[in-house]
Amino acid sequence: MRLQPVGMGVKIEKESKLGPLAMIIGSLTAILIAVITARDYFPIYFIYVVVTFLLVAISYLIIHEFLAPPIYGFFKKRREVRKHNALARKYFDEFTHFTERFGEFLDQGRSDNIPYALRDLKSTQEFKQVFYLSTNDFYNLFNCYKKRLERFDRTKEYFSLLVNEFDSVLDIYNSHCIVKPVREIRLIGREKVDERIKENYKKQKGAYERFIGNYTDFGKKLNKEFGERIFRESFEMPEEL
Repeated sequence: MRLQPVGMGVKIEKESKLGPLAMIIGSLTAILIAVITARDYFPIYFIYVVVTFLLVAISYLIIHEFLAPPIYGFFKKRREVRKHNALARKYFDEFTHFTERFGEFLDQGRSDNIPYALRDLKSTQEFKQVFYLSTNDFYNLFNCYKKRLERFDRTKEYFSLLVNEFDSVLDIYNSHCIVKPVREIRLIGREKVDERIKENYKKQKGAYERFIGNYTDFGKKLNKEFGERIFRESFEMPEEL
């Protein structure tokens, strides 16, 4: 069975509606012309009533079926743009709060993050081959990103770009600074990890998972309000040590 291309069914349906409509308008126009041509054979009030009726009917069909849909679509789109821009302005500060919290995870001077909790493993013989992506690289990248945050133009389009970029940075950090290193450590042997490191990791893991959970909940709420997927709704979580 041959399938119709996407959108072909809608196009065919639209054309099938316009065909009979054009015939009706053409028929009414033909009647109008005939009545005007034969105006000398009918009373003036009859000609007036019939001509008025036909003109109103033809005008209604043309406006309602041909002109109204694109005009309605234009204003509907404008309302949607205004609504989305208003949502972007409404939630920008809350989104910025999440980016600032993420910046704290990248701060090398802070001890309340997972990379810091794992840093002592880098100097041990058992885990020296584990690959960790340096958070210094992310910190410099994030500083550039913060400058783009300052240029927010209060539109949904720019807001979406900021969200997509942040989600990408967060995903790379999550994968290469936390999830994959922890997975490698587990493959080498959890029993070789010092209990002090395990306890600190567990504490920082809880704080990080709360951040991710709050952020994805925020994203799901905004995706629903925007009526489209702007935010990423899930991230892979690190395993236990």
